[in-house]
Amino acid sequence: MLNLSPFTHKIYVDFSGDDGDPSKPNSSKVISMAWVLSSVQNIRHNEGIVLQMKKLIDCKPKDEIKYRSIRRHRKKMELLTILTKARVWLLILVVLKERVKDAGFRDPRTKRLIDYIHYFPISRFITTKTLPPYPEAWFQLVFDEIGWAGCQDAIRRFYDDDKNIIWDVKKDPNSVLFGKSGAILMLQLADIFAGMMREYIENLRSRDFPPCHVCHIKGIRDCSYRRKRLTVGRAELMKIVHPLLISGSDGIKIDVGFMIRPPEVQFRYLFIDCLFGARKK
Repeated sequence: MLNLSPFTHKIYVDFSGDDGDPSKPNSSKVISMAWVLSSVQNIRHNEGIVLQMKKLIDCKPKDEIKYRSIRRHRKKMELLTILTKARVWLLILVVLKERVKDAGFRDPRTKRLIDYIHYFPISRFITTKTLPPYPEAWFQLVFDEIGWAGCQDAIRRFYDDDKNIIWDVKKDPNSVLFGKSGAILMLQLADIFAGMMREYIENLRSRDFPPCHVCHIKGIRDCSYRRKRLTVGRAELMKIVHPLLISGSDGIKIDVGFMIRPPEVQFRYLFIDCLFGARKK
């Protein structure tokens, strides 16, 4: 059938966590966002991945699957292994709320943090050289609906005002959409990836990290974690996600496909490239 849509690729976006004060009970320590890019021709395949996961846990195809429902499921790793078959590119953004010094920025009354994470990562998709180049690729952004007053309008304004983003030849008004995740399988996929990475980073908060900044400064790979094949945290989650992350032309994924904010803590997470295979000795 003739495809009348101007878009060749779609990016589905959802986040896990909340923008509340991390020091208060029941508020998440981090907020994790997944940007899931798929070519239009692969969307049906990727929707099938979500349906396979639902079938494994006897979830009806029309019912919504969310990461919180499978986080402690007895078939969790069997479910998540299915994700390795997905034909997508991922960008993960994780904000360590405790490390954000600007209290006003993370104030849930202003929603500045929510606006930020819905806009800031788009530059990585535009500038990376590992994705289909313009003008051959035209993106559509599909966000999970945001119920807070003014948020959706603020996010739309960000994209309308950014003259560096070339959406499509016709400047299609549907370049930025908000939809209900219960009706869009690809948004459910984004929820799962966001939840996985929130769990991974939250689990690291009480663990020692490899001294990766030392290797980075010296330009060597002399870390005992690498030599002894040690893992950091729940490595089984990152092993599934890492191959799907976008990277720069040098193959490095930290701060390209896996972004940690605030930026001053980024160096602590260099092991995400080193221990998971992106960096060479």
